[in-house]
Amino acid sequence: MKNKKDEQTAISLFDTFKRLILEKSSQDNRYSRIINVLNLAIERIEKGIQTPQLGARSAFQKICTLCLVDKIKLNAEEADALQKIDHFSHSKGIWGEMKTMSISNTWFNN
Repeated sequence: MKNKKDEQTAISLFDTFKRLILEKSSQDNRYSRIINVLNLAIERIEKGIQTPQLGARSAFQKICTLCLVDKIKLNAEEADALQKIDHFSHSKGIWGEMKTMSISNTWFNN
């Protein structure tokens, strides 16, 4: 069963982060890759391919990897928005956290 509230929360968090880096993405291609990660996460959540928490976890991991590899330094507001995505991605129960730890296929299939 889809949890509409969680879906809306995840998409809202992604949209907030996208809004913060949108201007930078037009000037620096590295930020465009982050936008693509967020768009893919939104698409997967809307289509029911991933749960909102799993989509948020996957997006968070990919964005952190991109920031590390591409040497992207987020400002305080951007880092706070990304931290909120991470916080949302964690389940409130032990079994949900155990499932989160076992995620193996979270990378692009391109």
